[in-house]
Amino acid sequence: KTTFLNDVYKSHKCTYIRQYHNLRPYIKVSAIPNFDPRKLPYWDIYERENKANSIIVGGTIAGQFMAGLSGGQRKLLIFELIFQRTAPQSDLLIVLDEPFAGVTDDFVPFITDRLNEMRKKHNILLVTNDHVDTLKKMADNTVTVSAIDRTKVKINDREGVDRNLALISMSIGDNYAYSTNNNDLKFFTDVEFS
Repeated sequence: KTTFLNDVYKSHKCTYIRQYHNLRPYIKVSAIPNFDPRKLPYWDIYERENKANSIIVGGTIAGQFMAGLSGGQRKLLIFELIFQRTAPQSDLLIVLDEPFAGVTDDFVPFITDRLNEMRKKHNILLVTNDHVDTLKKMADNTVTVSAIDRTKVKINDREGVDRNLALISMSIGDNYAYSTNNNDLKFFTDVEFS
């Protein structure tokens, strides 16, 4: 599945969020430019505890663990960041590798609501082993890939579709346009050079 997504990424202009995509663990969540953490379903907890301005992304860097958000919370953070950054645009190809991995069942409705909002304006391609039935109900199409025969895929109920043809059919997404602004550049400088 990931090989198929990697090939989509190589073939098309898209926003690709890998399964283990992460942010620098020492970044304060509230300092991420052009991002409103209050939209996260768990953020009110940090506001009640007066930690909203100090909580960091968390995770491991260079073998050192930094306490912050849990793994599932980090996954939701990245998902919400993509949601907010792509909201003003349309006709993007957004590729998500295992967006439900590491996320508790409590947050599944949040992700599916966001996916439903995103699919109104964008083409969403994702792979998952989690909550498959939920996603099949909301999917316009399903593509089933095989780990054994990588030359063919199944699209909906149609068996034996040429894999390369399926890759070509995912061509929406050429309208993506993002340019950095001063907030992004300042944030990068502060994070990487401090």
